[in-house]
Amino acid sequence: MSNESRRDLTWARKLIERKTQTQERYDGVTFTKDEAGRDVMIVPTDTHVVRSKRQIEAAARKEIAEKGRSPEFTFAHMDNIQEVIEKVSDKHCGYLLYLQCYVNYDAILENPDNTAMTKADMMRTLRLKDTAFNEFLREMITHEIIHEDKTAADVRYRLNPRYHFQGKTENTNVVKSFVARVKALYNEVNAKDLGFIYKLLPFVHLETNTICANPYEKEVEQTIPMSKADIAVLAGVDEKTVYRKLRKLKFGDQCVFAEVTHGNAKYYKINPFVFYRKNGVPDPTLREMFSIRNNFRGHKR
Repeated sequence: MSNESRRDLTWARKLIERKTQTQERYDGVTFTKDEAGRDVMIVPTDTHVVRSKRQIEAAARKEIAEKGRSPEFTFAHMDNIQEVIEKVSDKHCGYLLYLQCYVNYDAILENPDNTAMTKADMMRTLRLKDTAFNEFLREMITHEIIHEDKTAADVRYRLNPRYHFQGKTENTNVVKSFVARVKALYNEVNAKDLGFIYKLLPFVHLETNTICANPYEKEVEQTIPMSKADIAVLAGVDEKTVYRKLRKLKFGDQCVFAEVTHGNAKYYKINPFVFYRKNGVPDPTLREMFSIRNNFRGHKR
């Protein structure tokens, strides 16, 4: 068969398909005119739905908005990210925590317009220069935290779902990172501080959001909260540095950590509006703990 014959056959098939679709679309539909001479279409309600132009346009706008909407939250595997923490510097953990906000359901890193991120896109998103970005990406690829998927057409960067992912899960040993809040945090703290927070994610308790040594303990009375000395050992810094970070890390009017005093002991909770393990919204006591500072802002005794 000649090339010209093949083109004719392809065109014919498309025409038949288009006619079939048109036939199905108008099957059972009749046209008439009303008393004023206006065109009227009569459709069977069991197979067709009539929508106004305004409704069609509104649906199209909603679809576009939803496609461009960022995910509300992403997940981190609490056990597995320990592997990242052991291999990666604080600063690079901070970059990773921010970059994972851009992962899609297929584990591909993508831009807000749903196109796959290039190296240039990632560098711009992280606001890094060539040397710093190449060092970060090389470490991510070396430790298989980010995979470089090459095809004949392009290169896509896929986040290893062993560590971070977007979607549904039945696993309760995960912590949610709320995308909008993590992005806000990245704008106000340095990457090393964000990496410090990353190191504490495997120790968030399910019920209380307390940073504790036994985050999977079901009985809240049995949790072992971490002191700043414990956290200093975990983070590999001195107590003074830990205390400064726990007290000062903020975005806008929101604190990342709350200090709780119990007798002579002090322990810490992480903001549930940024990182949270349970489904639904935090309980009122936990919500109040992170809003109380704002409630008393400007209040004089």
